Amino acid sequence: MSKPSTASKGRLPVSLVGQGDQLSDLLASLNARSRRLRIDVQSVIDCGKSDDLADLVDQLAIPFYSTSLDDLPNQPVPGMVILSSDLPEVQKVLREKLPCDVPILGPKQGDLIQGIISLVENNRALSLDSRRLKETRRQLNLFVVTAPLAIYVKDQDYKYLMMNNHALHVLGFKEKQVIGHTDSDIYPAGNSDWLHDLEQEAMKTGSTLCATGVLIAPGQEMHAQVTIFPITENRKTVGVYGLVEDTTELFESEQKLHEVDDKLDETQKYLQEVLANSRDMIFLTDPEGRIKSFNKGAEQALGYNPVEVIGKSATHLCTDPDKFNVLFDKALLDGHATRYETQFNSKDGHTVIGNISLTLITDPEGNPLEVVCLCRDITQRLQLKNDLIRSERLAAVGQMASGVAHEINNPLAVIDTIAGLVEDSLADEGHLLPQDTQDILFKAMQRLHYQVARCTKITHSLLGFVRKSQTGMAAINLDDLISECVELLLVEIKRCGAKVDLNLDPDMPIFRSDPMLLQQVFVNLLKNALDATEEVPQRKGKVSIVTHLDGDRIIISVEDNGVGIEDEVQDKIFDLFHTTKPAGKGTGLGLSIVHDILVRLGGNIKVTSVNGKWTRFLVQLPVVPPEILQPDPMSLEL
Repeated sequence: MSKPSTASKGRLPVSLVGQGDQLSDLLASLNARSRRLRIDVQSVIDCGKSDDLADLVDQLAIPFYSTSLDDLPNQPVPGMVILSSDLPEVQKVLREKLPCDVPILGPKQGDLIQGIISLVENNRALSLDSRRLKETRRQLNLFVVTAPLAIYVKDQDYKYLMMNNHALHVLGFKEKQVIGHTDSDIYPAGNSDWLHDLEQEAMKTGSTLCATGVLIAPGQEMHAQVTIFPITENRKTVGVYGLVEDTTELFESEQKLHEVDDKLDETQKYLQEVLANSRDMIFLTDPEGRIKSFNKGAEQALGYNPVEVIGKSATHLCTDPDKFNVLFDKALLDGHATRYETQFNSKDGHTVIGNISLTLITDPEGNPLEVVCLCRDITQRLQLKNDLIRSERLAAVGQMASGVAHEINNPLAVIDTIAGLVEDSLADEGHLLPQDTQDILFKAMQRLHYQVARCTKITHSLLGFVRKSQTGMAAINLDDLISECVELLLVEIKRCGAKVDLNLDPDMPIFRSDPMLLQQVFVNLLKNALDATEEVPQRKGKVSIVTHLDGDRIIISVEDNGVGIEDEVQDKIFDLFHTTKPAGKGTGLGLSIVHDILVRLGGNIKVTSVNGKWTRFLVQLPVVPPEILQPDPMSLEL
């Protein structure tokens, strides 16, 4: 009688009977799956007596191996016998030798065995998948709960099934306020409409959607970016996942950035306005020196409009292009070239002197982009500087004239005294001389007194003009004053052979002014007229003096038929030290002094001339003098 089976607890003891490769394959397959099939291969009967099978049995540590069915009863009774091939005789013997309750599975039950094996394999795979799914869900739930992201889950009715801790913290809710509620329950009315619309669209289309908006949570307003993931089961969307990202700081940063950009744009526009409307000349060029922009200051100074110069070389504006090129190259090399005096040609042809500075603008890599040319018009300043120099020269001349006047007055006093002694001698002893001689000497002394008085008046006038002494206002008969001036120059008139015509208004009223200063004015004008006629010896010189009254102004015209004045210098003849006379004959002081005297007396002077034919000076004087005489614009405190 067979012994009871000693198979592992809970497993079914199995004996395998067969031959050849079929038995080897069956042994290998069942042994590999013995744990999952809950079987234990206890014995193998090899009817084909294969050495390879014997080695396999030994390797698999099968407890019993035999090549004869007769040895089977000597082994523990198996729970089941499996035949690897169709061996009817073997099956008959096994039935005789084994208890009747031991099932014997032949080759016809091979499909059942393979089905059992496949079923076990599938169950094992499902078990593995189930464990993996559980682990994945566990990890996902752990991530959702602990992730530093705001995550929520809603069902198909848009009620919250879950909201993680981070979301509760960020939004300021408690779990009981959220779970089982909709957005309309926890957010103010209308505040979450955009979120609900997004979830509805995701639920309807099954697509992942993203949007931004504002969520009003308890005590705060949060700018959020929300991503919605649909949850599907059996191809039906049954809920949504929501991922909420707090973008409040980003929104505020963007707002501040926009504010900075707006301020920057405003500052840039303001700077552009300042540059465009600056009275200084400002123009930009490319690295090749071609003009890119041209501001209003440059337009006003040079007379060009931007269309005329943009795209052209900046040297087109310069009097000395080579000098500008040297400065431009220096700016390209050193980055700047500052405070250089440069001359520009204006559109109308006059020269504009500018103090120019060039600055190179580069890109982040250091490549030249453009050159800023900033230039200040210093033409007027240089003119004022030159006027100051001329004023200093006039001051020196004034000081010299003051000294000369003092020196002249002393000998004039001596001459006047001697003339007085001669008159006294003639009065006492003149009877000893012939009457004709007495008459000649007496008239000579009168003329001497007269000329001394004249010289004294001139020197006093010069001293008063230089020292800005108080002028002597007096009633003036203009006819007498002009006639006296002509008489003073009788010697000059005879010498040059000119004719002086006087056409004086007999109805000219008596007016108040400074007779000594006016005498200096008309003597200068008459002397200049005589000099002008001398420069045209081929025709008879003629000087005309005409006076008339024009309202409250007295007009005196002094006209000659001399050499005339060139058009380009007519506006300069009243400047200090400007003269059209040859060297050694004119100082350039006469007309300047005339102009300044008339300004002080409330009048003015104008000139018109045709070069080579004639010149006319028009003097205007007020009938009523100003209460306070105007200061001499060119006089100095000496």
